[in-house]
Amino acid sequence: MRELPMVLRHQDITYPRLRINDHTLDENIPAIPSESENDRYRAPPTQNLGALDALPTELLDEILSQLDLRTLTDFRHVNRRATELVDFLPQYKAITTCTECIAWSPKHRNWQMDYLHASREFGLDKDTMATLPRMTVIPGTYSPNGKKASKSVLIDYESALCAGVALHGSLCAMRKYTSDMETQKSQAYHAKVATAQQSRSTTHRIRRPRVTGPPDGRSGNPLRFVAIVRVPWLNRPSQEVEWGFYCLGCEKSSRPPLHHRRQFTTTSFDDHIRQCGTIQNGKHRSGEFRILVNHKSVKYITIDAGLYDVETMCFGPSLTASLPTLPPGLWNQAHISRDPTTGAPHFATASQASLPGISRTWHHTRIDHLELQMGRKLRSNVYEATCARFDLPIVAKFAPFLWEVPWLERETRAYDWIEGQQIGPEFLGHLTEEGRVIGFLVARVVDCRHAEPGDLSLCREALSRLHRLGILHGDVNRHNFLVSGGRTTLIDFDSAERPTGTGEMEVELA
Repeated sequence: MRELPMVLRHQDITYPRLRINDHTLDENIPAIPSESENDRYRAPPTQNLGALDALPTELLDEILSQLDLRTLTDFRHVNRRATELVDFLPQYKAITTCTECIAWSPKHRNWQMDYLHASREFGLDKDTMATLPRMTVIPGTYSPNGKKASKSVLIDYESALCAGVALHGSLCAMRKYTSDMETQKSQAYHAKVATAQQSRSTTHRIRRPRVTGPPDGRSGNPLRFVAIVRVPWLNRPSQEVEWGFYCLGCEKSSRPPLHHRRQFTTTSFDDHIRQCGTIQNGKHRSGEFRILVNHKSVKYITIDAGLYDVETMCFGPSLTASLPTLPPGLWNQAHISRDPTTGAPHFATASQASLPGISRTWHHTRIDHLELQMGRKLRSNVYEATCARFDLPIVAKFAPFLWEVPWLERETRAYDWIEGQQIGPEFLGHLTEEGRVIGFLVARVVDCRHAEPGDLSLCREALSRLHRLGILHGDVNRHNFLVSGGRTTLIDFDSAERPTGTGEMEVELA
């Protein structure tokens, strides 16, 4: 089966790669065709580690944990047996899966510096500079402006900073030294200019001393992306690699949080939408929130983008506490903007409206949302829950906002198509809020796990049963197959449809 991208739900408001050619290092390095590491080490080792194999695994782990990263990496390349030992070492896993270790950000500490800049910035002598990690730049293009960079040597910023502090004894001493040196050079320059002016000779040949400062982080710097490579993010719960994507609503913006270079995963994008609002016609609109007042009345509030920080917007209790005093009277939707006089958030409007819901209902059971006790969050708008009407825990999926309704409208229809076919979880009823249908309840699949490569035949069989009903799932990935007790249950039918031909089904099953 072909696995579709996890961002299918957001495909109309996202794009996979920047529409700017940064000419990063990985784009300048020629592709070398080779087998993947997974294929390379799939077969069991054929060679041992010689005398080291006489040691118990526990003792080997203890020895390897004492090695520095460079030595550990070198040992890992001895043979497949060495690779196995290193890859299962907890300390090595912690480093290679740490998102902070591979993250790139606009902070200048993550950039490289040229040799002279590092020497001036941190007051380093030639002997110290010779000990620092460096990279030699091959002439090429490494920035969006297309300007070619010449051959040069770059120094690691963090290493140079640490060396400068060690050399001068403290950060304050280092800064004082570099400041004094700048002052001396500036005074010498002005003295030369004064002398030249007195003798009525030309001053244009007197070189002005360079002023130290952070590296040039502008895109126009010919070396801006010479040390930058595109790296994936490890989704720890799923143990899958994600390459991320970009927000269409931020494409023309360069001010956080609406920055065109900001990259997202499926989870972080949901948080981004909550903070900055939904996307309409390629632009962010106000953020939408749903709150329960006095345990009975639901209010929908839109908040202008950027009014609160991301931590407040993404944490319900914090946001509720930060809201202005709620308007009096009968209302179910309101808008918060910045008060033009005080600059503080205030309720600009509040009104009572008839809110849209899922129109195609088919099940005889309806359950009000207030009857549920929400439990563990499974994903956005999907929760485990308990209800007095059911003996066992259930799963609630709802879409209270207008822009979410079409997805659950399609999924509700799909559950009608597969009713009684034992393809998906049992449909238990429609979920309502003040009369309108906002979602549904299904039975919880107990003792289940997401599909793995060894479950391929079970997944094919489940998908084939769906296809025999003339239904295309539309979002085939391992997370939408729940394996339990030797059988597979399909979930997430919000992209399901009845295609006119069989070609799409054949592709989905391939």
